[in-house]
Amino acid sequence: MGRQGLLIDTLAKRAKEIRTSKDPRPRKIDKLRALISDSKNGLATMAPLPLPLNARIEVTGINPDKSSVFKSSLFPLLLYFQCSDGSEYPVIFKDGDDIRQDQLVIQLFTLMDRLLRKENLDLKLSPYDVLATGALQGMVQYIPSKTIAAIVSENGTVLNYLRANNPDEGSVGTYGVEPSAIDTFIRSCGMLLILFIGRNLLTIITSWILCRYLFVRSW
Repeated sequence: MGRQGLLIDTLAKRAKEIRTSKDPRPRKIDKLRALISDSKNGLATMAPLPLPLNARIEVTGINPDKSSVFKSSLFPLLLYFQCSDGSEYPVIFKDGDDIRQDQLVIQLFTLMDRLLRKENLDLKLSPYDVLATGALQGMVQYIPSKTIAAIVSENGTVLNYLRANNPDEGSVGTYGVEPSAIDTFIRSCGMLLILFIGRNLLTIITSWILCRYLFVRSW
């Protein structure tokens, strides 16, 4: 835990330096990669360490060449952690933002998923990892993704995109797409519909948790 704390402190200090500097974004990226490559910071290579964001992931360093800085007002860091099994685990490290709100929302989505699964309703949710490491800093798992608009622009239709990435010429009734991919897409759209219809769904769940807690305490 001491080494994890040291890692967080180092990242927080460097993230703040980069965020507050007046350098343009390309210069910030170069500075970040130089900081990671500098052996004095102990970031490029390290003894195997459970990642604070997800203790099941054991990391051995950060890849400086793939790490970057996002184009936004707070300039969050994109860090590609190297795992002991040879894979990579990309993480966003934010400074100057209250990650506690994000963490709470993800916890509510995770609870929602568990409740729905108990009712045999799997909407294919995959909540990403979020960890607030301070009042105004934290780590978020980075999930490479594309917007629907970008997918339609590149492929014409969502169906063409699914067919290109999950082909199954022998499928019946799914237009040449792997049936499991169609099932996942439909179920995930169902989750979006639930959130659209019930805009205060998270508030309802939070209230339900609070009421249940108060009821148990009253007894």
